[in-house]
Amino acid sequence: MAVPDTLCGWGNKQKAAYFLENADVIVPRRRDQLGTLLGLFTAPADAAFAVIDLGAGFGAVTQEILTRYPRATVTCVDGSSEMMALARDRLAPYSARVRFCLADLADASWHSALGRPFDAAVSALAIHHLTDDRKRALYRETFDLLRPGGLFLNNDLVAAPPALKDRFEALNLQVIQDQERARRGTARPLEEIRAEMHEQLRMAGDRHQSHIAPMRDQLQWLLDAGFKSVDCYWKYLDIAIFGGVKQ
Repeated sequence: MAVPDTLCGWGNKQKAAYFLENADVIVPRRRDQLGTLLGLFTAPADAAFAVIDLGAGFGAVTQEILTRYPRATVTCVDGSSEMMALARDRLAPYSARVRFCLADLADASWHSALGRPFDAAVSALAIHHLTDDRKRALYRETFDLLRPGGLFLNNDLVAAPPALKDRFEALNLQVIQDQERARRGTARPLEEIRAEMHEQLRMAGDRHQSHIAPMRDQLQWLLDAGFKSVDCYWKYLDIAIFGGVKQ
């Protein structure tokens, strides 16, 4: 029996490079998400605090944090050596303020070498790759890694309502087309963009889509893990920012 690809294709160098080049175009309302994610931090701009970035990818969220908070430190966790290499290049100017941990979140031992408690945890477009059982466990593991008062923010895909799934896809494609026009001055046909997105999903593996969980379930899993003030803080169609606080 073939071993499941728990990284959903992100160990592929070509796929990692594609996302680095195109993330600001193919992720609907990407800048809104990053701005909202950072805006939800309650720390003052000069605070010295420690953040863990779960499924950090090529380091986009980490870079936003380190830029806005010049005394913050971030631990980047990712299971893809290809993504980690891109993150190391991107975050080289921040040197001692960033730490890298190559570990697959699908493995329950991913946090064994981290040691320290953290003041906040973030994740962007990563946890949906995990099975539901691992999502639930990861929320508990994240809770345990946080200091009291620690904030957890998950910026991720959530399941679309079945009756509107096709409409969500159509609206997302329109946003991608608009973002591409604004960034690159071109406007490809929607069908061409759709084919490109479907190819990226194919590279993620057949099981990928089945792992995307409904919002209501994930909010309950956060409550079960011990988080308070659990809510969805931002949402556009099937992309959301949600989380809670360890009180």
